[in-house]
This record gives sequence, C-alpha cells and structure tokens, in this order.
Amino acid sequence: MNTLRLIAVIFCTVLLAWGEEYTVYFQQGTSTTSIAKSLAPLRAAVPQAECRYVVLEDEAKSMAEAINSANALKAGVEELPCLVISDERGAYAAIPLPRLNATALESAKSAATAPDREQKARQRTFEAQQYLLFARMQFISPLEGDALQQCLSSCRALMEHPFATQADKQRLGFLCLYPLLMREYANMYTGAHTPASEAKLLEAIAALEAARDLDRNSDFGKKAYAERERLRTARRQARTME
Repeated sequence: MNTLRLIAVIFCTVLLAWGEEYTVYFQQGTSTTSIAKSLAPLRAAVPQAECRYVVLEDEAKSMAEAINSANALKAGVEELPCLVISDERGAYAAIPLPRLNATALESAKSAATAPDREQKARQRTFEAQQYLLFARMQFISPLEGDALQQCLSSCRALMEHPFATQADKQRLGFLCLYPLLMREYANMYTGAHTPASEAKLLEAIAALEAARDLDRNSDFGKKAYAERERLRTARRQARTME
C-alpha cells in the first residue's frame, strides 16, 4: 500500500512538471547563491524541474539583448529576479523570486486556466512587439532593404492592432512610421528627385501630419507640429536655391 502511494505521488509530480518550462530572468550581477536559495520552494514542489537562466541588462546594447528583454516583457516580468512558468500555450505566471513560495506556486496553477489569460498574453505581446520595433530601428545598421521593410510592416501592424490606443498610434506614427518612411526616401534619393522619391517624401509628410493631428496638444503632437514646420521651412529654402 505504501508503495502504491509513493507511485501515485511520483506520478502526480511528473504530471505537474510535464509540458511546463521554468525560466529565471535576473539582472547582471545578481548573486547566483541568492537565486538558488530563492528557488527552494520550486525544487520542493517539483524536484525534477530544470530552470533556464536569462540575464537581462539594465539597457540593451545589442539586438540579442533586446530580444531577451522583449521575451521578459512578453512573459509578464515586472520585477527581477523573476521565475516565469510556461506551458505549451506560453507563459502564464511570473513570480518575483523574493515572493516565491508554496502559496505563490499554487496560485500560478489557477493563472494557467484563468479566463483572461489569452487577453493578458496578447496585451503583453503587443507591448513586447513595440519594444522590438524600437530596438530594430536602433540596432540594425544600415536600415535598408528587407530590414527596413520589416520595420515598416511591423509598425503599420502595431498601429492597426486592436490594443493600440490613440497615444500608441501617435507615438508609433511620429517615432517610427515617419522616420522609417524618411529613411526609405533617403535611400531612394541619389542627388536628384525622381517621381518615386518625391512620392515617398510626400508619404512621409502625410504620416507626420497624421501623427500630429491625432492629438495636437500632446507632447508628440507638438513635436510633430514643430517637425512639420521645420520641413516646410527647409523645402521653401530649397526652392529658393534652385
């Protein structure tokens, strides 16, 4: 009878861990001894659990580091160090290690079946995709060809995303779509305007004006207005020199 109980306990423990992944996100310089000590409740609940460890920098300095930070955002990490529990549907619980205990692990189980799980996951993914777009614009150089088109496609998709607020659309329009179109225009310009390059410049200006008009009184609205006036002045001066 005791043997049967032992087999049942082992079987249930295996079921708990099957299909689950455990990832620990931590800041560079965090004591590994402290992390190991904080993970004791997980080892007690799931003895065979194996963790993957991901270091996050204070500020990403490469695309690889930015991808790690985006994955942390997508998983719901808000405090470091943090344990993320995932299953075949993705991350469903992010537990800061200082608060990791048996109760927190038990609560994580309910998060896996929460009715708003998918909604929250989509919101986090939306935020992570915005972060990655800004990272690509910063770290990919030169920004041209397929990389530029990927950024443009991503920006437009994010602006049309059902979770995008007016503030999101204005920020993306001013900080991403407009400069990306201007980059595309600059790549096309070879010392003289062509109908295609002129059309691309007008497209960029239209994106700038659209961002401005979403909310002229916001910080980005005012910046977009100032940028539009700068372009107007620059074009006027260029015509006088022709």
